[in-house]
Amino acid sequence: MLADENYRKRLAMYFTPASLTEGLLNDIAEQGVDFGRQSFMDPACGGAAFLAPIALRMRAALAARGFTALQTLKHIEKHLHGCDLDKTLCELSKHFLCMALHSETQKTGYVPTFKVYPANSLTHLTASFGTVDVVVCNPPYRKMTPGELEPLRDGYSDVIEAQPNLYCLFIALCVRLLRIGGRAALVTPTSFLSGQYFGRLRRFLIGNTDVEHIGMVSDRQGVFIDVEQETAMTVLRRCAEADRTQVRANVSVVSGSGQYASVGVCTLPNSGAVWPIPRSVEDVALLRAAAKSRFRLSDYGYRVRIGAYVWNRDNRPKFESLEDARRVKAQTAMPLMWSRDIVPGSIVRLEDTSVFDGEHRFVDLGDKAHSSVVKLPCVVMQRVTSNDQPRRLVAAAVSPGVFDTYGGFVGENHVVIIEAISSKPSLPPTKLAKLLSAHAVDRYFRCISGATNVSAFELNHLVLPDPQLLREVASDAGSMDEAVSLAYGLSSEG
Repeated sequence: MLADENYRKRLAMYFTPASLTEGLLNDIAEQGVDFGRQSFMDPACGGAAFLAPIALRMRAALAARGFTALQTLKHIEKHLHGCDLDKTLCELSKHFLCMALHSETQKTGYVPTFKVYPANSLTHLTASFGTVDVVVCNPPYRKMTPGELEPLRDGYSDVIEAQPNLYCLFIALCVRLLRIGGRAALVTPTSFLSGQYFGRLRRFLIGNTDVEHIGMVSDRQGVFIDVEQETAMTVLRRCAEADRTQVRANVSVVSGSGQYASVGVCTLPNSGAVWPIPRSVEDVALLRAAAKSRFRLSDYGYRVRIGAYVWNRDNRPKFESLEDARRVKAQTAMPLMWSRDIVPGSIVRLEDTSVFDGEHRFVDLGDKAHSSVVKLPCVVMQRVTSNDQPRRLVAAAVSPGVFDTYGGFVGENHVVIIEAISSKPSLPPTKLAKLLSAHAVDRYFRCISGATNVSAFELNHLVLPDPQLLREVASDAGSMDEAVSLAYGLSSEG
């Protein structure tokens, strides 16, 4: 809270709440970590959010083994390490460690020299690779710039894709620091579980670790300062590199107070594809049933695209109404589709005039055949949603009248467009919108979505029922929800 906001964001400083720290340390203790015998490192130690609680647990474990106060201080001095880019935070961490071990220091007069120092962990810890028993870390997260990424490409080429997030490289670093059999306990955003540019990281993790436990933090609001992403607490056990097609992981839901509630076991594929992670006990059966299906949106005769119009960057003529466009003879003006036009369960009909004051309804791209113009039957979705909303997939079909009247429309950047690529798709847009709005499909999407954006990548990995079977059961089902459950192979109540 004391750090300047811009400085904190530039260094991606998001401090770990004590409740999550305790929950994660309890988790690794249950996995078999011995605080009295093993070595610990935090390569992004910040203000000792992990180092100080680990020191307290080490002290308690050493006392149980009969260590004297002096032996305890020297053991912790040797077996606890941390580093951070920020020099002040490193000094602060040392002070917190001194506070945690104040009684031992006061009793012995011995002031330990803690191994906490400023460094770029991504480049300065290679000598420690394969030596650490336990790595605990809440790595920094933000998109990396091309300039800072370039000197790291050789060392992290097996996990880098496009413009990666900083925490992707830190996860790989934490694994490399471990000896075989060592464990990493990580607090990160959930985007690595499903993001398009984390595919190599997912393959790296399955090839080099056993994913022992994934805790999905349920209370997103207020857990981290200035962070809107969902949070995962992951425990990895380093293993010899192996070529595996998949691994199984235990999954829990974690409250904001750090309490774990077991959900079940899930299977993680080693193909770079998304990792479906259950968010509730009920999701386990859904994921198990959906895993038997090979059908995706493309099998229904549709493709995903994102609206190309960015209103605050586009300088082309725009108009609040069709009348305004005609007044200046803008013959190639096309209607705009905004996210707020999409109401679940409805048909989207674009009016000649915007119903929102000051919001333009038409844009003149200079050519009605422009690639940004959507001309095919389609379903539209809100691109930005969150787990706090009743639905992650907010979908509606576009009225044929939009195409008959205007010849198509232009999607704003917060609109996802699922357009027909076949003259006879498996379901017409109205029924596809109902399918995407079905409870089971929405639940499955929540299990593969790790960000607030509804991404084209995740939608293309959305497992759907066999379209032919869905059509067959729909005639006997009382609703699309029931038809989808039957087609997935779930009970009608599922």
